[in-house]
Amino acid sequence: MKSFDKLVKNRLILSFISLSILIFAMIGRLGYLQIVKGESLSIKAVHQWTRDIMISPQRGDIYDRNGKKLATDISLYTVSALTDKIDEKDHDKYIEDISNILEIEKEKVEKAIKSDSSWTEIERYVDREKAELLAKKKFKGISIDEVNKRYYPFENFLAQVIGNTNRDGIGQYGIEGYFNDELMGTPGRWIKTVDGNRMELPYNHQKKYEPEDGNDLALTIDATIQHYAEKGAEEALKNNKAKRSSVLIMDPTTGDILAMASKPDYDPNDRMSMNYDPDIPWINWSEELKTKFDEKSWVEKENYLYDMWKNPLVSEIYEPGSTFKILVLAASLEEGLANLNETFYCDARVTQVPGNITCMSPHGAQTLAEGIQNSCNEVAVELGLRLGKEKLNEYAKAFGLGSVTNVQLPSEIGGLIKSPKTMGDVDVATMAFGQGVAVTPLQLINSISSIANKGKMMQPNIINSIIHYKNDENNDKKKEIEKIEPTFTKQVISEKTAKVVLEILESVVSEGSGSNANIPGYRVGGKTGTAQKAINGKYVADKYIASFIGIAPIDDPKITVLTIIDEPDPRSHYGGVIAAPIAKQVIEDTLTYLNVPREEIEEEKTEKND
Repeated sequence: MKSFDKLVKNRLILSFISLSILIFAMIGRLGYLQIVKGESLSIKAVHQWTRDIMISPQRGDIYDRNGKKLATDISLYTVSALTDKIDEKDHDKYIEDISNILEIEKEKVEKAIKSDSSWTEIERYVDREKAELLAKKKFKGISIDEVNKRYYPFENFLAQVIGNTNRDGIGQYGIEGYFNDELMGTPGRWIKTVDGNRMELPYNHQKKYEPEDGNDLALTIDATIQHYAEKGAEEALKNNKAKRSSVLIMDPTTGDILAMASKPDYDPNDRMSMNYDPDIPWINWSEELKTKFDEKSWVEKENYLYDMWKNPLVSEIYEPGSTFKILVLAASLEEGLANLNETFYCDARVTQVPGNITCMSPHGAQTLAEGIQNSCNEVAVELGLRLGKEKLNEYAKAFGLGSVTNVQLPSEIGGLIKSPKTMGDVDVATMAFGQGVAVTPLQLINSISSIANKGKMMQPNIINSIIHYKNDENNDKKKEIEKIEPTFTKQVISEKTAKVVLEILESVVSEGSGSNANIPGYRVGGKTGTAQKAINGKYVADKYIASFIGIAPIDDPKITVLTIIDEPDPRSHYGGVIAAPIAKQVIEDTLTYLNVPREEIEEEKTEKND
């Protein structure tokens, strides 16, 4: 009996000890949860009974300098499936009705509804009419949410300058990418009280923080002038069966970029679709080629898409050829190393340096102006050698070549200007006629614009103003306009030298190789350029870059125009033949649009006097 009592007693003691340990453990756990983990658990509790909904701000619009809207947001809808709230017996009906209303494949709807995920997107960017038809069905577990989509009303117009946004509305490339923070705005929040199923409770426990919409941007681009540039670039591309063509127009007195066109381009509304064959860009892609593109790997597609999205006028360099002779001329006159009265002799062979440097034809005896009119390599080489490698390099850099301009566009690159330490006389000679030096089109037009602007270089600019929007304490939107003023950067050459250079450039158009840019009633100056193209460090036969840069009117410059035709049909590849006529049309259209009066032609004056 004693043995039994002792057993019971031991069991009671053991039970008491075990219960005490359990109680102390529970007390310790409770203390740990309340004291140590209390704050984090409170946050989780709040999260469980509140729903925090982000309210997307309206992305800022992009306009041209005259208020024409070039990019904006439009309201569309996203249709999604909350799969755990859809009865399996309703699957067939959902699939049939949703695919019919949204006009999409049944397989796509089925995949979303039967997904293992609790939330799956069925279709994004559904228009209002379809969204309302679907909403009338009152399908349980089908969510229809309003979203913003970036829309470009003029499709491929100015595409490589404006850029695009991804599916989340974040800017990619161009203005959209560079000014993404300005355009994005600040999201708002809508905090609601919900039950365990995340459904809103019928109490007024909610707080709403309104979003701040993004700022608008007004570009320096003039949509009408851009139209002339795009038309010219399109004609240059197709007529010459070129790889690429570009037209760039700047106001030399302010640095404002008035037009920036490059072909081929793309439609940013459908940014992931390649719309041309890189080998034959002047011909639209067939459906067969588009299908082949869709079958390519992502890496291959990425290379194509980047090449299509980037802006070659700031992101690619090229050898300017004879257009560079303008800068050599200006430097020589500024340094007093050349004058208008001296005579140069050309026998079509450059003998000042070793090698096989030639000129297009033997020009014989010629003045300095005639040498530029004839685009004579011998004259350019002589001027380059007089300057010497140090001065030639110094002036190239002074004119902004070889370094970024800091224009408000992404992916701008510098250029290639050889160091004087690595240059010999042959390098000086070839650089003097635009070979062995590489620039972006924007760098070149900015340098020539400084000559048109009395030797004063301006900061290139593509933003006219930023329109800021701020909500005040009453949540009223206030508008403030931040004007971007023209910025003078430096005096590159004297006004006197600039005037002489302009007079010579006018003679190039009126009497020389740029005659195809001559416009009756307008005084136009300019220079042609034809450069053999270098690929992987070697010059390639039958591949050229033809160009023309023009200034008008020469006595009171309003615009500087650069036209570039990359890899035209080699049977006709000279800048004076194929690039100058494009520039002529663009200049004439632009000056007419700007209401620049034509001068009375001498023949007309004579007829009136008679």
